[in-house]
Amino acid sequence: MNTETLKQKSLKLRLIIGSLKAQDPAATKLSVELEPLLKAADQERIRTPMEWRDIPGRYLFTEEGLQQYDDLERAFAEFRIELTGGESPTLRKLKARMGEKPSQESQGRPNDLG
Repeated sequence: MNTETLKQKSLKLRLIIGSLKAQDPAATKLSVELEPLLKAADQERIRTPMEWRDIPGRYLFTEEGLQQYDDLERAFAEFRIELTGGESPTLRKLKARMGEKPSQESQGRPNDLG
């Protein structure tokens, strides 16, 4: 797990959530649910991958309408991917097929997710 990359993803997610809090109460809910993880990521205290299901907040995208914010949804997905160990070789191949550049920090890393 790359703690520096996780910290960067956390900061990006925190900024996007912060920009939406005034206009959407669901963004505030997401902030509250994620705050312990964001804080731990910012302080580089997360050292082992988490299980996908243990990361809170996903339901707010479908049930509270946060999926309308593409930048928020992407930042949340990137944060979750990093929390679960980073991009797997399979994900990198899929992104390459879709024409998306793999992230710099994920290149050359071991298969974290299997």
